[in-house]
Amino acid sequence: MPFPTMRRILRIPNRSVLAILFLFSLSSSFLYFVYVAPGIVNTYLFMMQARGIIIRENMRTIGAQVYEQVVRGAYARRNSSMNDTEGEMEVNMSEIRMSDLRQMFAEDAVRIGGHWKPSDCVPRWKVAILIPFRNRHEHLPVLFKHLIPMLQRQRLQFAFYVIEQTGNQPFNRAMLFNIGFLEAMKDLDWDCVIFHDVDHIPENDRNYYGCGHMPRHFAAKLDKYMYLLPYNEFFGGVSGLRWSSLGKSMVFPMHFGAGEGR
Repeated sequence: MPFPTMRRILRIPNRSVLAILFLFSLSSSFLYFVYVAPGIVNTYLFMMQARGIIIRENMRTIGAQVYEQVVRGAYARRNSSMNDTEGEMEVNMSEIRMSDLRQMFAEDAVRIGGHWKPSDCVPRWKVAILIPFRNRHEHLPVLFKHLIPMLQRQRLQFAFYVIEQTGNQPFNRAMLFNIGFLEAMKDLDWDCVIFHDVDHIPENDRNYYGCGHMPRHFAAKLDKYMYLLPYNEFFGGVSGLRWSSLGKSMVFPMHFGAGEGR
């Protein structure tokens, strides 16, 4: 008789088996939630945070681009309403002699040294244009031929300072800019200084040669680069800033230079 008794003792109801399985499943889920779920949640939150940062950066970039376009449009409209700018200029790269250039602007009250100011208004900016120079005699008159009428239409007071380097030493563009800056400040208290390469010709007279609170790059789009910015840090060719932004310091590090007779 012991076997039937043992069989009755070990007989477990089906409901108890289901209850045990349910408790095991519940405990496994609990352990999974305690040890695994936090990692998954943290990963998900990190991904969402990263996606949010990317979205914010994209929105900030788009916003900055829209703001820049609006400001530039308003700036151009304001300047065009204040002066006689026409927009796109006719560029003629044919060589011209300096004597012919003097005769061309003889009636425009351009004084010796390239000084000019409007007689019918108070100019918004007094602009000193510094041009480093060596052995580019064919380019300098071409630059003046385009730049002088443009600055006159913009109703700016301006003067040109051509700083020439002689000899066969490497062309030191920065040194020439520093010399030109110091010499220009002896003539007049210029409030805007523009550093201008001799081979950069403006194509639109609404590229206003006045300074703002921050340094400005006037040659961001060049034909040799398909009118695209070659790299984000590019600030050469034509750039300018206010005298108050410079203070009493030198303009460029003395070792900085580029090009040959720019």
